[in-house]
Amino acid sequence: MRKIVLFALWALSAASLCAQNVRETLKRDFMKAGSNYYAYQGPTRALTAPPSGEKPFYISSYSRHGSRYLIKGEEYDYPYLTLLKADNLGKLSDLGQKALRLLGYLRDDARGRYGDLTPLGAVQHQQIAQRMYDRFPEVFQGRAVVEAKSTVVIRCILSMQYELLQLAKNNPKLIFNADASQYDMYYMNMQDSALYKQRYSKKTRDVYNEFCDRYAIDKPSMGRLFNDTAYFNSQVNSFELNKSIFKIASSVQGTEMRDLFNLFDIYTDDELYNNWLQANAFWYLSFGRNPHNGGQQPFTQRKLLRRIIADADSCLVLPHPGATLRFGHETIILPLACLLDLNGYGREIHDMEQLDLEGWINFEVFPMAANIQFVFYRKNETDTDIIFKVLLNENEATLPIPTDIAPYYHYRDFRDHYLKILDEYEQKLAKSKH
Repeated sequence: MRKIVLFALWALSAASLCAQNVRETLKRDFMKAGSNYYAYQGPTRALTAPPSGEKPFYISSYSRHGSRYLIKGEEYDYPYLTLLKADNLGKLSDLGQKALRLLGYLRDDARGRYGDLTPLGAVQHQQIAQRMYDRFPEVFQGRAVVEAKSTVVIRCILSMQYELLQLAKNNPKLIFNADASQYDMYYMNMQDSALYKQRYSKKTRDVYNEFCDRYAIDKPSMGRLFNDTAYFNSQVNSFELNKSIFKIASSVQGTEMRDLFNLFDIYTDDELYNNWLQANAFWYLSFGRNPHNGGQQPFTQRKLLRRIIADADSCLVLPHPGATLRFGHETIILPLACLLDLNGYGREIHDMEQLDLEGWINFEVFPMAANIQFVFYRKNETDTDIIFKVLLNENEATLPIPTDIAPYYHYRDFRDHYLKILDEYEQKLAKSKH
């Protein structure tokens, strides 16, 4: 019991310490202000050795695609054309002309590649696969089977293929079964229309807008791009312009232009932080256990979690099950982490001012190529007390279930805990329909 308490206290204090230093973290690595555009960096901590005699034998995961271009051409067009119009009228400052020039480079680079995986996105998944192989070689020995599923989006399919090719380089004997089909979308990328209707409740919109108003920086930051205050105030929507430029600035780090320049330097440190605060609030209110819309959004991933458990149930009885790898999106990774209450991300937080103070920090969960890995261990093929650990972005993470072997957990406890949660939700759902 003492081990359980000590590990829980360590996890809480670590999250708290990290939360108090978000502003300082962004000063050290301002790219993290890009939230879901943050380019994956890999694990930051060493792994804890398993209990004596336990060896890894099966991995189950869900991964986000790697770094990509923005999804729509309009996302590049709007800020570029807004500044181009002002420049033609002589209304841009030197900083504005620089921003226009850089936006033009990025717009040209992205043309015809909207939503595509970038070369860096490919490398991210190659490296993830290599580390998986190096960290847990027993899983990939001999003719182990690797089952891989992707959503039907090209960048996800390619992310899957880059991982599988990397694994094949290490062991050509591996057997791969890869698929990307509408058949699996009911759990790989579930769209719950009922929960979606609740997501942006009036209270949620009001809370978000009030929060953004408190941390608004669009007037001063965007105002520096123009040399005519009257023109800027009457002809420019500073909120939309800031939002679009900040999104492009966030995405540069995932492209081949990342070493040439950045657009973040048009912002001060405080403006970067405030932009991130607004984005962090948006993602929590949209996918976290937001009390202002019923707090049920994480259950959009109930079928995925049930499938993870069902796949594990069938694989854990096999002598050499290999791995089940899944590839999708951040809009799946984030609510799944909240449904699992991974590292406390399933907490209900009423005050948006407390989000980062309580350790709800979006870039820690869903950077490009984000992943959740369940790594299973046993002593031998007859061992029925299967244990596992869960990795968030390849770092050991905590779950809200008791354990005497932290950061490892007994699979039976995990299974019982989450199936109960899923069953109770679905029973409540069924009652509400009658």
